[in-house]
Amino acid sequence: MLEQDNRYFYLLPKEEQTMKVLWQTEAALSASEIAERIPNRNWPASSIQSILRNLEKKNAVKVATITKLGKSYGRLFRPTLSSNEYAIMQFRRFYQNDRSGCYSMISSLLGNTSAKSDEIIESLLTLLEEYKKKES
Repeated sequence: MLEQDNRYFYLLPKEEQTMKVLWQTEAALSASEIAERIPNRNWPASSIQSILRNLEKKNAVKVATITKLGKSYGRLFRPTLSSNEYAIMQFRRFYQNDRSGCYSMISSLLGNTSAKSDEIIESLLTLLEEYKKKES
């Protein structure tokens, strides 16, 4: 989904809530459906239109189709990137010029913040072997 064009954007909290709803469903959703599915939403549902416009400008969502919703027509939205692609985008943005920080982050993700490079390599190899077994 995400093109390798070095584009980066940051999701504001309300945008992230909106994207999480879209990431959790296969179906394209209307603005009102998205607003209804945001847990513990403490802002007016009418704000969703503005949030979706901002997400469109960032190329985070696209209009999948226009369909009849009740007595009028409305747009249904889909994300243009997955949650993993967004996380990778942020990771690359943050560590683009700091390889040592990247290794530290990998070590933290593996659950060992003080790991030496040999330990990191061993942990990654173990993860790869587990992944191969699951895929077989």
